[in-house]
Amino acid sequence: MLSTERKDLIMEVLQRKKHVSTNDLAEELYCSTSTIRRELIELEQKGLVERHHGGVSIIPKQNKELPRIFREKEALDEKKYIADLAKIFLIDGQAIFIDASSTANQLCTLFPNYSNLTVVTNGLKTALDLSMIHNLEAFFAGGEIKLSSNASVGEITNEFIKRFKMNITFLSCRGIDEAGLYEADYAQAAVKNHMIEHAEKTILLIDDSKIGKSHFYKLSGFEKIDTIITNKKPTQSIIDAVEKAGSEIIW
Repeated sequence: MLSTERKDLIMEVLQRKKHVSTNDLAEELYCSTSTIRRELIELEQKGLVERHHGGVSIIPKQNKELPRIFREKEALDEKKYIADLAKIFLIDGQAIFIDASSTANQLCTLFPNYSNLTVVTNGLKTALDLSMIHNLEAFFAGGEIKLSSNASVGEITNEFIKRFKMNITFLSCRGIDEAGLYEADYAQAAVKNHMIEHAEKTILLIDDSKIGKSHFYKLSGFEKIDTIITNKKPTQSIIDAVEKAGSEIIW
């Protein structure tokens, strides 16, 4: 097992149990306690866990998703501005993936201006909003429901998404830095990766509060993203990294 895979599993265990002993982790992951200790040291250095005598607990900060009700109210004007910029990529007859993010949800206000759209989402609120629009065909990718985000995730969701070949994916994420995109939850990252892989073009919608922020789960490098839309000019280092990967960033 690779070290990155082992760290993922450790964080998965801690998200369920919040606190666990080193011996129990070693037994669950079928490795030595010394190996577990090395991984925990690296996770602690990232600010994700706190080690105690004989055990470890998760730190409930950046790796934990905020409930959607809070995220919907954050930077609302910025999200509307980003959605307005994104309309340059919309045309009649498109097949579109939209993730469960509150930023991408703002696109629903634009869809009544287009005809013959097909939209697939894993967001409960987005699916409800789409159901109220008469001139499009909407699909909900069912699966396990995450209460924090009102999103469906897991193998059922992923298998549903893989049945489609779309023109464009619109998604957001929890943060970006010079190395790429990050998500707060590995299951959310998996769904978004399938959307990226099964669309001809991917557009990232992200407000400036998330730029320069990294999280534990790496979603993608910039090379898989065609365009990034934000509301303010990012740092030059971010712009350089995006352009070096052959992508574009607009604001």
